[in-house]
Amino acid sequence: MNTNISGPLISLIVPVYNVKDYLKTCLQSILEQTYKNLEIILVDDGSDDGSSGICDEYARMDQRIKTIHLPHSGVSAARNAGLAAATGELLGFVDSDDWIDADMYERMFAAAELDKSELVICDCLKESDRGSQLYTHALPSGTYGCDRIRSVYYPQLLMPDTMEYPVTISNWLLLIRHTVITENHLSFPIGMRFSEDLLFGAEVGYHARSMTYLKGFTPYHYRQNPESVTHTEYKDKWPLLRELWCRIAESFRKKTDYDFTPQIQRCMLFFVYMAMNQRLSANLSAKEFFHEVSEVLDDPLVHESLGKIQVSQLDISWKLKIITLIYKKKYLRPAVMMLKR
Repeated sequence: MNTNISGPLISLIVPVYNVKDYLKTCLQSILEQTYKNLEIILVDDGSDDGSSGICDEYARMDQRIKTIHLPHSGVSAARNAGLAAATGELLGFVDSDDWIDADMYERMFAAAELDKSELVICDCLKESDRGSQLYTHALPSGTYGCDRIRSVYYPQLLMPDTMEYPVTISNWLLLIRHTVITENHLSFPIGMRFSEDLLFGAEVGYHARSMTYLKGFTPYHYRQNPESVTHTEYKDKWPLLRELWCRIAESFRKKTDYDFTPQIQRCMLFFVYMAMNQRLSANLSAKEFFHEVSEVLDDPLVHESLGKIQVSQLDISWKLKIITLIYKKKYLRPAVMMLKR
């Protein structure tokens, strides 16, 4: 294995917020990388549980580690601070409650060099008390030039036909040429606390002129942490999802070389589905549930976007998801009308 530092510098950005129980495992896995020419940027987002001290401790141990301390501003601001500080030719992200296998960046860098790719994507394992679960995508494995990106990748860049997140939402599965970020002035959307990496990852995928997907390579271990922001109270989700959709629509409606309109509409359908499903798990009474769901379905943006979707043309997985959701609660009548179009 390559254990020298002759390759180009890779900057790894690690946002940190109140993860003292997991942080050392994460940092140790980064320090054990067989690819050694790393710039490790720890961005402490105002932690108050001792994580800040762990960051400083590791920075004293290894000169490759830089620590940035911020007042609590959210993960997007933390990642943007890391982007501003990064000097590497390539960039990667690691969440501070996760861990990575020792050969992750050696393998991904090798693919980037072999294929001259601006973007390299891998798969991961979701880790929980129930064990490990493979997280992969329908995108075919291999190398993509401009033509293949447009014909194969663009059609699922924002939202695939199947009801699942797009490939680049998991920014920690990406190795990105720094120039893709700087030349296109990309950054994370400030103020987003849920799925904030969807828009950033989509922009990276849109602007990359070449990419490699290492399907089946799973060096990243995503810890399904019940204390993370993705598992917080359901009431916060719809306003955040709505804002995320507005930002996606604003950005990708401006793209003139490809029509992303159907995917923008599917994003709204997916976000509505998520909002309703979260309410189902909240143990609300029938009256409370109907009120909460009506608040989402009566939103003018939802009406406008979903009104343009031809349900008969949706992939079967979308239809099954929606029908299952509806019949879990028989009083979800407004959604039934959408299916009757």
